[in-house]
Amino acid sequence: MKARQFLVAVAAASLAVGAAAQSLAPREHARGDISYVSGGIGSDEAQAMRDAAVDYPLTLELAAAAGGPRDEYIADARVRIRDSQGSEVLATRTEGPFLLVRLPAGTYDVDVEWNGTHKHKTVDVGERRQYVMLEFPGSVDGRR
Repeated sequence: MKARQFLVAVAAASLAVGAAAQSLAPREHARGDISYVSGGIGSDEAQAMRDAAVDYPLTLELAAAAGGPRDEYIADARVRIRDSQGSEVLATRTEGPFLLVRLPAGTYDVDVEWNGTHKHKTVDVGERRQYVMLEFPGSVDGRR
């Protein structure tokens, strides 16, 4: 009987761990043919975003120079993505340092603005996933 109780306890613990991991999973948003998730605040959520990135052709990771050995992650950056014809396909604000975007294959202009600084990157989305790290001057608490 004790072995059965142990197995039930192990199964319950596995379900609890699975539910906790699922609650960390990013919530997907959709705008037309484009879907995206944003987040990554805290180490567990950041890992959940890294794990989810395999399902998205474009990953943006945003950080501010902290003046030390490690940059600081940022949130609340304004992101605009335009297709090769210049049409805006996504305009959003990040909810953390990661933005994962599912886009059709093509060339896109990515513009990100945070703390008064603008960054631009052109990306080719196709068979290979694109990872873009953008570093902004200053730090999260306003030091430069």
